[in-house]
Amino acid sequence: MDVTSRGVGVLPMAGIRQTVPMDPRHPVRLHGSAYEEFVSGVFRRAVRFGTPTRADLLEEGLSEEEIDDATAELCARGFLRPGDAPDTWVVLPPRAAVARYAEVTEHRLRLARATAGELERAWRRAAGATSVDSLPGMDLLGGIDDIVGRIAAMHIATTERLWWAMDGSVASRRLLELAAADPSLLAVRDGVDRRLILDTTLLEQPSADQVIEAALESGAAVRTGNGVPVSAVVCDDDVTLIDISRFEPNGMGSFEVRLEAPVAAVANLIERTWMMAAPIRPMREAAARKEVGGSSAPLDERDHAILTMLAGGASDQVIARRHGVSVRTVERRVRYVMEHLGAATRFHAGAQAVRRGWV
Repeated sequence: MDVTSRGVGVLPMAGIRQTVPMDPRHPVRLHGSAYEEFVSGVFRRAVRFGTPTRADLLEEGLSEEEIDDATAELCARGFLRPGDAPDTWVVLPPRAAVARYAEVTEHRLRLARATAGELERAWRRAAGATSVDSLPGMDLLGGIDDIVGRIAAMHIATTERLWWAMDGSVASRRLLELAAADPSLLAVRDGVDRRLILDTTLLEQPSADQVIEAALESGAAVRTGNGVPVSAVVCDDDVTLIDISRFEPNGMGSFEVRLEAPVAAVANLIERTWMMAAPIRPMREAAARKEVGGSSAPLDERDHAILTMLAGGASDQVIARRHGVSVRTVERRVRYVMEHLGAATRFHAGAQAVRRGWV
């Protein structure tokens, strides 16, 4: 948006109001940081007045055009609202207004980062540019931020399926932290077949619980497994991403492919990993499950939840933290479950429970 003034150009920098002579036929137009400084300066004046009027702002040396522009922008950002009388404004509580605006701005920046890869490819196609480190239909990724951005972009773009296996990589952990802070980052549209497999090592990360619960509540299917082989994502039938940041912490060498055969191959790998993983259900869901023969599993809700995570290879410490009980309680309940199943080991108990259809 252009800012014009009559007679002088207002270029506030670092809180200092500067005037420069100008030809009224060629008004100054502010952009970028200069425009942000201008809007911020008008808001500071408005705060000082409390209930600013056009006359107040004119007294400050602003022109009619500057007042119209700045007050419209500040209203759009949620810092001002029009007063009851014409040419008056009400200043909204600054602390809350700044927090709301910062949240909106941060969300827009995340979306911008998420779509940067798509924009880069569009630019390359338009410019006829090629990359020495790319093959047709394949992009080598530039590090953790690029991996994070591409996976977030897949969540935005998917229309049919979004399958994601997470092996505890650096990028996986970063995405869990970001998604816990902003659940919309990994949201998908209704009707998408969304599957999420987490290696049990990720359950030690506090943000994992929040992301798992949000995914379950949105209708996603979530499972955990011990030893997920690689972090990989499949988006529809169009694109797959392999994240190797578990093996190379800076993420270099990870890649995205838009070829039919690699997409099908990775989808098959995720499907096989899915079949060997243990399902996770919402914490609030009742745990009554049926045996193959039709009788109920002789476990209460807590024991069933513990058994489900046991089948997925989770440690006692991880199970205790997720369910809000002591490690000693988990150890005692695990022994009870093992005795009930006649299992000699934790692994055997999990396998028995899967075979009986309890998890």
